[in-house]
Amino acid sequence: MNGVVAAVSSHFDSNTMGNPLFSATSPVPPSASSTTEGSRDKKALKATCQASKPKPSLLAVFKTIQLAIVLLSLLAIGVMVGVFMPQEGLVELSQIKAQFGQWYRPLRAMGLFSVYSSPWFIALEVLFFFNLLFGSFMWLRPAWFAATRVVYSGPEHITADKHHFVMESPLPASEAQAIAVNTLKKHGFWTHIETPDLKVSSNNPIKTALRAYGHQWSISRLGPVVAHVGILLLLIGSLMGAFTGFKAQQLMVPGDPVQSKASFNGLDTFTPNVNASVWLGSRPDWQLKLHRFDIEFYKTDPTTPKQYESDLEILSADGKQSLARQVVSVNHPLSYDGVMLYQASFAPTGKLFISVNGKPVVAQVNSQFNNRPIAMVPLGNINNNRSLFVFPFFVQKDPGVTKNSLRVFVHDGKGFVGAKKGKMPPNIMVGQGEFGNINGITVGYQKPELATGFQIKKAPETGLVYLAFLIISVGTALCFFAQRRLWVAIEPLSEAPHDPLYDPLLKTGACLSLSYTTNKAWIGCHQDMQRLKTELEKNLSTEKKIS
Repeated sequence: MNGVVAAVSSHFDSNTMGNPLFSATSPVPPSASSTTEGSRDKKALKATCQASKPKPSLLAVFKTIQLAIVLLSLLAIGVMVGVFMPQEGLVELSQIKAQFGQWYRPLRAMGLFSVYSSPWFIALEVLFFFNLLFGSFMWLRPAWFAATRVVYSGPEHITADKHHFVMESPLPASEAQAIAVNTLKKHGFWTHIETPDLKVSSNNPIKTALRAYGHQWSISRLGPVVAHVGILLLLIGSLMGAFTGFKAQQLMVPGDPVQSKASFNGLDTFTPNVNASVWLGSRPDWQLKLHRFDIEFYKTDPTTPKQYESDLEILSADGKQSLARQVVSVNHPLSYDGVMLYQASFAPTGKLFISVNGKPVVAQVNSQFNNRPIAMVPLGNINNNRSLFVFPFFVQKDPGVTKNSLRVFVHDGKGFVGAKKGKMPPNIMVGQGEFGNINGITVGYQKPELATGFQIKKAPETGLVYLAFLIISVGTALCFFAQRRLWVAIEPLSEAPHDPLYDPLLKTGACLSLSYTTNKAWIGCHQDMQRLKTELEKNLSTEKKIS
């Protein structure tokens, strides 16, 4: 989160570049500087100062941090709504309607069931994108210079800084510089050395100071930049998915011939991510065919599916050419042409495969009895025009049912055969794969026909979104590190004589000045600088030369 906040706010950091030893001061307004003996009216001065301020342009207002915070807050609220409200494509439409009843239509018109593709959420994304994009022109170049620019300072500037220390060494300046640079490297500093022009002439005074610059984790100053780029990529991906992606659902039954209803022009539901009038995507022209659907339940819990999978094939538009075929299961979708097909659900179609006296019969749930769906199976003249009343029970659909089963009654057109007043008519319960006998009629239950539901989704932004989150993570991680910078100046202890042949770098005795700064974690920085100072004092106190 630090990286995101830093990325949003960093384009208002006017101090991300330049040497911290120097600071610019704003000029005093002429009206204030010309005040004599305090006689100028304060209200008039205030009015003059306010009138002299330039009015911000629309572009300047558009890229402000205040607008960014407002937009980011609204987007966060939208995400929370998308988390707590059921979203179409993830929850069955019938479930949403049943849950919200008469409120379904107004809430759907507000886009609360498809938040991430609603016009208001997309508008917020577009505004936030351009807010970040325009703001980046203010902070991108300063942040780059803050991370990459090498700055040297002389002893007069170093000693004027608040955080500095000075030490002396009996070693010549050149050796003292080599020791100091090696010590800085051992402490993890990247170092740069400036070699001054030591040529002596009447027009060129002797320059005796050797200057060096060191830095740690300067790349951390690019953390907000990296996170900012990740956010921009995330918004681009989101807009790409909104205007070219779609969601669809399709129920399919194994063995059905490929028909137009199984193509993308006749799916059960097909929903572009935005209004169809502005949608820029296209429907695939291939067809689907389901060869097989299997479902497996846990042995210890027969009401909970362990796995269900489908042998799914994608055919060309005319249905003659196979384009792809795969066994699709939960968490193992079929991917083709940028479209993902997920195994989403299953449901009975109402078709029952049974046998009556050894003959296979396909019973269809086509009637109701006491508001309960049933299948009526006529037995014909050989059974005095009797019929079987078949009540199906399905796992997961009917409470307490642990096995697909049928409860079978015999009806003669006037009533249930063998029924007695106040008692349940004679019946049998037949489980899947079992047989039973009622009134001399043997009934077997092979299986119910199950349709499987596929969630079909095109999300072209997926790869870009993953990349964006990776970049944001890297940028955020960089923001945890503190950039440290230090400046070193080494000069001989005494002034050099006016001798054209004198080389001040060979004179024994040098004075080292060092100042430092950091953009965060000052306590840790002070402690590390004290350790560095102790080590420098120890190393510079010896007469031993550096090889």
